[in-house]
Amino acid sequence: MNQRRFRVGRLEARCGDYKEVMDDLRGVDLFFTSPPYNIGSKSPKHTTNRRSGGFDRKSWGAIEGYSDSLPEAAYQAQQVEFLGWCEARLAYGGVIVYNHKNRHVKGRVISPLEWILTVGSLVVHDEIVWDRGSTHNHAPVFVYPESERIYVLKRPGERISFKNEDFFWKDHPNKGCGDVWSIPPARGVNHNAPFPLDLARHCIRLFSKADALVCDPYLGSGTSMLAAGLEGRRFVGSERLPKYFKLLESRLTDLRYELGAA
Repeated sequence: MNQRRFRVGRLEARCGDYKEVMDDLRGVDLFFTSPPYNIGSKSPKHTTNRRSGGFDRKSWGAIEGYSDSLPEAAYQAQQVEFLGWCEARLAYGGVIVYNHKNRHVKGRVISPLEWILTVGSLVVHDEIVWDRGSTHNHAPVFVYPESERIYVLKRPGERISFKNEDFFWKDHPNKGCGDVWSIPPARGVNHNAPFPLDLARHCIRLFSKADALVCDPYLGSGTSMLAAGLEGRRFVGSERLPKYFKLLESRLTDLRYELGAA
């Protein structure tokens, strides 16, 4: 396992599986993350002409390096274990902001709430609908799933950090944000499913204070790490694929001066 680490100021990325390279982690104020969705593709992402057989709807949402067609029970057990791992590392008043989506499995909708509500003592503090405005993961017998969900999870009875301001999309600084966010998918990032930077920054601003410790165990192309740096937070995250670890190194190194970590 590659144990290599990369740092820019107060931001740190570790190359490897989160359970191995971040086992020492404690006191996280905000987990902001999006796991593989288990959409069902058994092939790499196809982008060529659909008439020539090179287009696979499901493969567009698949994350390279992760099994994307686990039996549903196995996948849900995996996610319960993951969220439990995060819960055990939360600081008091900490938050897990968990991005996922409704999926069609064997003719019915599977909501992430089916496993979220079984995790330890976690409760759903809030739910945000991310309107992406498009999708490639669709089937002709269902309406197109053009939205995803952002679940805000916490321990019961704990007061979390929250400042309800709409930082990017309203012209008045004192207006709060609603529970539907219309943000197009990120473009121009060499990753299967990168976060839009504004989405990451908005979640980090809403649900953590300055200098808070933010963590993303599925770091991917490094957008959450970049957003944490731009918002003045500390950060630690992990990415298991060396090719994406190299990509996030490049993205963060290019912005070293902007992050004040020269």
